[in-house]
Amino acid sequence: MIKLNNRLSVCASFVSGKGKAVDVGTDHAFLSVFLVQSGKCSEVIACDVNERPLRFAEKTVETYKASDKIMLVLSDGLKNISPEGVTDVIIAGMGGELISRIISEAQWLKNGVNLILQPMTKAEILRKQLSEIGFDICREQAASDDGFTYTVIQSVYCGEYITRDELYLYRGKISSQDSEGRKYLRLQAERLKKIADGLSKSTYRKFQSEKYYALSEKLIAEVGNYD
Repeated sequence: MIKLNNRLSVCASFVSGKGKAVDVGTDHAFLSVFLVQSGKCSEVIACDVNERPLRFAEKTVETYKASDKIMLVLSDGLKNISPEGVTDVIIAGMGGELISRIISEAQWLKNGVNLILQPMTKAEILRKQLSEIGFDICREQAASDDGFTYTVIQSVYCGEYITRDELYLYRGKISSQDSEGRKYLRLQAERLKKIADGLSKSTYRKFQSEKYYALSEKLIAEVGNYD
């Protein structure tokens, strides 16, 4: 059985296993292979915008003898992917802005597809975009790898368009009751403080800096209750 890192393990745990999964930006296809090896998915489409990652993916698929269950596709996001039979789409290892673009360009994701999203950066932009285009964030879980802590988001289209407050955009639905969640929230508090520090240097943006200091302090107070 192929072994996944923490980040991809959480992604795999969010996959419904009800049908065909699409692994967008597959890189080495580790997640795709795991999904078919574990029996969670009978079929996976692994796609990437560049040919080089697909060549790496092909070697992994061949090594684990999964060629009959994993289809490799050259595709910019989901542009070359047929939605037929797809129940789950995993978009991991990209920036929040790019993930947002991929989702907004694939209208068929609104047909009840289970989204598993793992932004490497700008998760707040992704949360904002999801809320504004009618996708509900069902749950989130923090995962650490190689000294970094990320969020994994599960989202499904609900048709409700919501304006979120700024604290939600930075913390999402991450729980402060587990150590990984607290680690993630502390990092967000540090980010907000850095933003505030930068804004405080401008006479005209002092009010904005105070807002970000307040958001940072709220997160610190929340995780502090569990220390």
